[in-house]
Amino acid sequence: MVSIKLSNQIKNNIHHHALKEYPKECCGFLIGYAKDNLLICVDIKNANNIAKNPQNFFEINPQDIINIQKKYRNTKLLVIGHYHSHPNMILNSKPSKKDIDSIHDSNLCWVIVGINNDGIEYSAYMPELTKENTYDLKKINII
Repeated sequence: MVSIKLSNQIKNNIHHHALKEYPKECCGFLIGYAKDNLLICVDIKNANNIAKNPQNFFEINPQDIINIQKKYRNTKLLVIGHYHSHPNMILNSKPSKKDIDSIHDSNLCWVIVGINNDGIEYSAYMPELTKENTYDLKKINII
C-alpha cells in the first residue's frame, strides 16, 4: 500500500495557502519522489484556482500543469500529486463526486485539506480503477 510523507513544514505551507485563499478552495502541486511504496513530498507549488465556482471546486490551469511538468522533467524530482482544500467542511474531508470525476492521471496522489473553525485535517488518496472502468479515490496513510 502506498503512503505519502508530508513534513510539518509542508503541512504548514499548505495550511497557509488554504487560509490565504479562504473561502475559496486552494490548490497546488506536490513535488517530490517515490521510494518503494512511499511518496516523499519535499515541496509544494501553489496554483491558481480557475474554477468558475472556486468556493466549491478547484481547477488548475492546464498550462500551469504543462509548465510544472516541464520544470521537473530532467530533475530527480517530479510532480507526485496535488492538493486542494475543502473550506467549511467537516474534518477528514472525503473526495467529492467532482473530485472523482476530475481524475486525469492515475499516478498522482490527492491531498485534501479539510478546514473549518475547529481546525484543519489532511487526507490523502490514490486513484484506483473500479470494475466499471472508472476511477475512485482510495485513502492512503500520511506519515
